[in-house]
Amino acid sequence: MLAASISAPHPLRVSIDCRYVRERPSGIGAYVRALVDRLPALDPDASFHFWVDPRAPRPLSSAVNTSESQVKAAANGLATLALPSRLVNLDGVDVLHAPFNILGRGIRCATVVTIHDLMWLEAPADAEGLSLATPFKAAFYADGIRRALRHATRLVAISEATADAIARAEPAAVGRVRVIPHGVEPRFRPPVDREATRQAALDRLGIRGRYLLVVGQNTPSKNHGAVLEAFAAARLPRDVSLVVLQRLYAGRRLGVIGSPSLDRRASELGVRGRLVFPRNLSDAALVGVVQGAEALVQFSRYEGFGMPALEAAACGTPVVASDIAPLREVLAGAALHVPLRVTALSRALERITTDRGLASELSARGPERARRHSWERSARAHLELYREAAAAH
Repeated sequence: MLAASISAPHPLRVSIDCRYVRERPSGIGAYVRALVDRLPALDPDASFHFWVDPRAPRPLSSAVNTSESQVKAAANGLATLALPSRLVNLDGVDVLHAPFNILGRGIRCATVVTIHDLMWLEAPADAEGLSLATPFKAAFYADGIRRALRHATRLVAISEATADAIARAEPAAVGRVRVIPHGVEPRFRPPVDREATRQAALDRLGIRGRYLLVVGQNTPSKNHGAVLEAFAAARLPRDVSLVVLQRLYAGRRLGVIGSPSLDRRASELGVRGRLVFPRNLSDAALVGVVQGAEALVQFSRYEGFGMPALEAAACGTPVVASDIAPLREVLAGAALHVPLRVTALSRALERITTDRGLASELSARGPERARRHSWERSARAHLELYREAAAAH
């Protein structure tokens, strides 16, 4: 009688805030997109509901066990922080996954929050630079992040370095943290013919010779200005260009106090003619540009993971990276690590463009390291964590 009275658990019902999947690429958007593409097939009995930005391609998924709600409110807006349950109906939901650091008030179901980094707590000036809005943004993010650290049922840390940062900020959260690293999309792989790929990339970029590549949002944490200064100071052949593929501001620091545009700084340093800002690259074209680079440079001051560096390593493109914990962890010997000094980076750029043995060694190590990072494995770990959070709640 007792066994008969125990009902089987119902299929898992998950709601995921996907508003970072938009018309422009971003690291968090790529992460959420990877989950959307894989989770429905991993548990066909579960149901997945997606919060969708109006600018996103629709539908996000064609899987039969998915549904969507368009949410006009900004992902990092006051409504998300104050009353998220007013944005989307969460009745009957087992788990809400908030995949971008912050947790709003008044959520009654279990919650999983992904913590990418704690920059807004530890180094807010590095997040977007100092502006008149910085104190208000720092207060906003600090409120949402601290609520996540204190109240989320479970926390995803994208690296051990991020888990360590959580432990420093909120020691009581440690037992609820699970480290789930990012993966690499299959399109990031070594080219069949690297020389032909390099020439196609040069034609697409409208340059000749060779190029070093920088990819990422133009914020102080990414340190693009220091890369430019190191490039200008390095004794490099005149046919080596610096290609800077930026998600925001594209060569400019809009509204930031005391930060000149990269265009103007390049002119001051005498290298404006060797600085290239690509526009409107398709996914396939971006992969080709990564594959064709002499090296990818990720000289970040602050990171949670370092996706561009791992994607370049997957392509067999040598990586020059700052010597900080997250990049050491993710690349694990598959990069030339450099102290955060312009002079040190300048010497590293000279070395990576002249030492063919070093470049070949890094090119061989990169794909091997990248194979340890799988989006399928990451999605499975997320699904297990959803179940764990629902059971704990």
